[in-house]
Amino acid sequence: MIPRLPGEGPRDLSKPLEEIRVRVPVESDGARLDQTLQQFLHWRSRNSIHRLIKGGFVILAERTARPSRRVQGGEVITVRIPHRPKPEEVAPGDFDLPILFEDQYMIAVDKPPGLAVHPAGKRVHGTLIHYLHKRYCRPDDPEHDVVPRLMHRLDRETSGVVAIGLDEQFHSEVTKQFEDRQVTKAYLAVVHGRPPEASGLIDFGIGPDKRSPIRLKLEARRDGGGMPALTQYKLLSSNARYSLVELLPKTGRTHQLRVHMSALGCPLVGDKIYGLDENIFLEQLEGELSEESRERLVLSRHALHAHRLRIYHPRMKEELELSTELPDDMRSLIE
Repeated sequence: MIPRLPGEGPRDLSKPLEEIRVRVPVESDGARLDQTLQQFLHWRSRNSIHRLIKGGFVILAERTARPSRRVQGGEVITVRIPHRPKPEEVAPGDFDLPILFEDQYMIAVDKPPGLAVHPAGKRVHGTLIHYLHKRYCRPDDPEHDVVPRLMHRLDRETSGVVAIGLDEQFHSEVTKQFEDRQVTKAYLAVVHGRPPEASGLIDFGIGPDKRSPIRLKLEARRDGGGMPALTQYKLLSSNARYSLVELLPKTGRTHQLRVHMSALGCPLVGDKIYGLDENIFLEQLEGELSEESRERLVLSRHALHAHRLRIYHPRMKEELELSTELPDDMRSLIE
């Protein structure tokens, strides 16, 4: 997430990111400026941070500073962002999001695969929340100014239903439903092979995979270790190579559905980490995937789709079910 000073309100994402302000933590007192910035701008390399400082984009005590300048706890560092729009960036106003539901309190959209829901790391433009800010934010008209807030998230490769709050109180109430696990989520996945049973409950704990060179990779713990995780599954259809399954997560662990299906012997098609070969993920980190790796993946993204979401709408005072059809790239594998 883009850092900001404590107490600052949400940023207007309909506008380019112009500056970042951070407060030096007490424990960093006496540290170098460049080293301190790396704590906050973790997506930038050391050389990139040096270029920002030497280019006069970093302000400390109302003046530019050297990379070796020693900071003091409590000081505010302002980083001005040099905006260089890329030709391939999609203009938010030209993006057509499929809307599943909309009223004055919320909007739900069918997120396409490949679209990040919020800024993170190097991705500070062209996300779902940027497009929604472009649609709703009216900073020059405070009476009608709306700040969209995500009520839950999908990762970039996963497609499907995403719900966003348009009213602060409504957002708070529905977000609590997610936190209290009062929301029903259903996913569709296309997996390699066929599950051993037509339906079942996967009850494997999830913890770090210490044998993998991929730091973020997790594994299923059949011995009862790790964080408890439950996934209900149901086989919907299958052919000689793939199966379409419905997945209902009963817990919300990171990568839970992907880890559980891989542990069942049916990894998601296109999954670079939990699929047929984790070296494909490492290859992608190094640059472009080989043609052989692309063929093994079959899909350029993991075949996971947020198919259905059921929440309680506090203003309508009734259950609201949002659903969307299986996207074409997944459908083509099972027809």
